[in-house]
Amino acid sequence: MTTDDELDKIIEVDLKGSVRLSKAVINYMLKDAIGGVIINISSTPAIVGHVQGAPYTLAKAALIALTKHIAMEYGRNNIRAYTLALGNIATEATFNSMSKENRRKAGEEASMKRWGKPEEVAKVAACLAGCNFSFTTGNTIVIDGGTVLL
Repeated sequence: MTTDDELDKIIEVDLKGSVRLSKAVINYMLKDAIGGVIINISSTPAIVGHVQGAPYTLAKAALIALTKHIAMEYGRNNIRAYTLALGNIATEATFNSMSKENRRKAGEEASMKRWGKPEEVAKVAACLAGCNFSFTTGNTIVIDGGTVLL
């Protein structure tokens, strides 16, 4: 599966980093009684599993649980939380690190038969952070062009 060191490194960044950031911003939101929105970034393997990268999948699944916890504990304080579970998004780190053939194959996975654009993720995040979603919280929104259909 993986070594303890590999697991610890991924958990430290992908999970604990989000927990620490959430704690800091929640304290600010509570202190000033302003409420707010927290958006965690996960990945589709957290929902459907994956044959590679168990530490990454575990950390990203834990972010979904963190989002639910924040929604349940802090909803009464007008603090909302969401998780974005991303599929193949053409970021520089992901898209440019793959061979042309692997990029083509990954683009074929979704029912939309293409990679997502970072700005498409940003638009969803902006909508969630606005007032139009003021009575939703704790949800995971899948942004993957139709690979994972819930």
